[in-house]
Amino acid sequence: MLLADNELGGLFCAAILVTLVVGFVFAIIVAQQKGREQVLQRVAQRFRGRLEPGDLFQMAQIRLRFQDYPALVKFTKVGKHGYHTHFTITWPDPGLRCEIYPQDILAGFRRLWGIEDIEIGSPQFDRAFFIAGNTRAQVREVLSSEVQALIFRLTGVGGANLFSSHAIQVKWAGGAMTVTKPTYLSTYEDLDRFISLAAELFIAALNTRATGITFVAESVKIAEPDEGESQCQVCGEVLAADLVYCSGCKTPHHRECWEYFGGCSTYACGNKKFLVRSKRKATK
Repeated sequence: MLLADNELGGLFCAAILVTLVVGFVFAIIVAQQKGREQVLQRVAQRFRGRLEPGDLFQMAQIRLRFQDYPALVKFTKVGKHGYHTHFTITWPDPGLRCEIYPQDILAGFRRLWGIEDIEIGSPQFDRAFFIAGNTRAQVREVLSSEVQALIFRLTGVGGANLFSSHAIQVKWAGGAMTVTKPTYLSTYEDLDRFISLAAELFIAALNTRATGITFVAESVKIAEPDEGESQCQVCGEVLAADLVYCSGCKTPHHRECWEYFGGCSTYACGNKKFLVRSKRKATK
């Protein structure tokens, strides 16, 4: 049966309305992206870095250098609506592993798995953070009083956080130091403070290990998250065979550790689906 003229007219109007709505939403997304990149461009200029623009599928990032060490500021999507802000800079000792997390429910899982919570002799810092690493001596060496103070200052960047009053993660692993804020730092002021404090933290930590280090920064490539994870965040062992990747933040895990933990172990992610690299297909 042929549609009446009024029915055709209604369908035509509906199609136009849908097109207008889609176009409006697209325009808002483009405007938001442009606004974000304007902020990031200001930040890049402030630190004499370089903005790498994003697109609809990948967020922009900033490449910087501090004392001739290459650094990267980037954002990763975590879960359906969350984002993390990361500052990663090359570190001259690839053998150092030191990881600092808030004392929260994930810290309890790490203890159940048998990971030692290293105490460094600073009551306030030991109460606030779960500390893991390859040796107690190396961890205590790098976490000087100045480094501790800067980590506490970083917890205040971006205001209060829903998940923890000490919402920060700092990691030395695989020849890189990474500072992660489990929120999207979108303002110039927050990003300026985050990068400044993270750079100060890097220099303070470097000063604790200055003796005997020879390092040519240009010869080392900043490790991206997919490449740079050398240890499993659950068990602390080297990532080798039978790996799965969080479908949200792409953090690698041993399959057994993922199943034990019940999902992604990345702070404030909690994703329950993983990807297998060979297929890149989400699995429950």
